[in-house]
Amino acid sequence: MKREPLLIAICSFVVIGAIVAWPVLRVAKALDSGEAAARASFSELRRDALNTIYAPEDSVDGPWRAKVAGVWSAQPNLLAVIVKDSGGEVLYARPGSSPYYSRTDDGLGFERPEGSTTRFSGPISSGMSVEALYVTLTQEAAFYPIRDGAVALASLLALLVAWLLAATNAKPEPALEAARGTPEAAGDDWEPSIPELIPPESSLYAEDPFFDDAPPSEAAPEPEPAADDQAAPAERPEPKASFIGRDDLPEGSLDGPRGLFDAETGLGWEAYLRERLSAELRRSASFEQDLSLLIASIDGAERGDEEFNLFASSVRDYFSFKDMAFLFGNNGAALILPNMDVDHALRMCGELMKKLSASMAGRLPGGVGVCMGLSSRAGRLVDADRIIGESMAALSKARSDGQGGIMAFRPDPEKFRAYLAGQ
Repeated sequence: MKREPLLIAICSFVVIGAIVAWPVLRVAKALDSGEAAARASFSELRRDALNTIYAPEDSVDGPWRAKVAGVWSAQPNLLAVIVKDSGGEVLYARPGSSPYYSRTDDGLGFERPEGSTTRFSGPISSGMSVEALYVTLTQEAAFYPIRDGAVALASLLALLVAWLLAATNAKPEPALEAARGTPEAAGDDWEPSIPELIPPESSLYAEDPFFDDAPPSEAAPEPEPAADDQAAPAERPEPKASFIGRDDLPEGSLDGPRGLFDAETGLGWEAYLRERLSAELRRSASFEQDLSLLIASIDGAERGDEEFNLFASSVRDYFSFKDMAFLFGNNGAALILPNMDVDHALRMCGELMKKLSASMAGRLPGGVGVCMGLSSRAGRLVDADRIIGESMAALSKARSDGQGGIMAFRPDPEKFRAYLAGQ
């Protein structure tokens, strides 16, 4: 594809050269043909003069006039004919007056345009001479080749312009919003890291009873060596001085989630929620887009239960961005919904509730107890703790109704700005 413009430019120059050479060759061929026809016509005219004019007075007699009239009508390219005596005086001229006649020191001659006309002269009887002027390149013979070349050149230019427009329109415009599938595509400097499992004291949801993260799974114990191995231990290479073993690490340095997602549910670890939500809030603010946070919980099931795994996978698969769905507490999930206001999120949550009711009906005693809480950025500059706290408040309100349902926290941007101004 990089060589395509160069190839088209070379081909265009070759075609333009051919288009320019084509009319030139046609004009040159017409000029040669006209000169050959004029030479043959003058040879016939001189032969008639030799057979008709023997004395000066014969140049005005009827036989010579008839011969000239026949040649004049048969050769439209013949412009003028003159018969002179030995002293240069004109004995006969056809036509009687012409713009091609000119008076010279030698008598009457021809004034002609160079290139498109030619002059022939030859002696006849009694020292006399005959001269003739012919057109070798007519206007018609020059016009048609030039016209055809101009049409071909204009067609080529039109094709080149059309190709340039098509090539310009085919180039993809840079996307204003990167895909949110991975942090690299989103254009943020967010990098996954393993934060502390114990949330900071400043978090709004640190003291909520709903926040009860599952303890990290302990590392699998090292297998005990077999009896034969104990009896005859294999030789091991001496470790290098720079090697750091497990015992050299600080206590608790290997605690925490392994990888980005829980193997059973496919949801991201709750430890990553706050950091990822902060990055998405900054990105939404830079693009002046909305963002919603959904916290959903299921009563009667906890992590590790089959019902909770079904609930988690259904919630994760319902939304587009799998890397924005996280575990939340022992029986909940939190989902970041980018570029989505709270009304749109409510409609989607309603459809999700119907799907969960159909797939989990009869699996839990007393029916399905699924509750959902929503909040959105709504044009505010908020941090992750605030929007999590608002979603948890909406979830608590939905749970307090007793029947399960969906509640949304609808912030007022004007009151929020007034509140911040009063701080």
